Amino acid sequence: MLLAPIVEGLEEDLKRAAAIGGDDTRRAAEILVESLGAAVRLRILDAVQQAADELTASLPGTSVEVHLQGRDPVLSLSISSASGAGAESAELGEPGDEEVARITLRLPEGLKAQIERAASREGVSVNSWLVDAAAHVLRMPAVPRRGPKRMTGFVRG
Repeated sequence: MLLAPIVEGLEEDLKRAAAIGGDDTRRAAEILVESLGAAVRLRILDAVQQAADELTASLPGTSVEVHLQGRDPVLSLSISSASGAGAESAELGEPGDEEVARITLRLPEGLKAQIERAASREGVSVNSWLVDAAAHVLRMPAVPRRGPKRMTGFVRG
């Protein structure tokens, strides 16, 4: 959900309304518009969070969550297969998974950007892309990892 067009639209509406008045009204509107953006964003985020909470409460076995991507809210829906309907989240890795686990993943900014581009190319969310990538790696045969080369023995001097 992009908030910038909403905030900019409200700012333009206020400017148009102020244009009806004189110079003092226009100046007051300009001052209001300069400080309006952050307050409007916070109020919209509050409304989106309330809507997500109401949906979660009214739909058993679901969880609607709001998180920020940059300055914009993103809604995600998780459907628990334990709800009795056998439904799954669209972002689960394998059919039949009983629960969705949440983790916090810290990535270098460059890697995060590459993952976002790859997910966008495939038309999936970053979460789905990461779940698919992890599942793919886990299905691959284990590759022996080489540790640092070490020498052991004795030295005579």
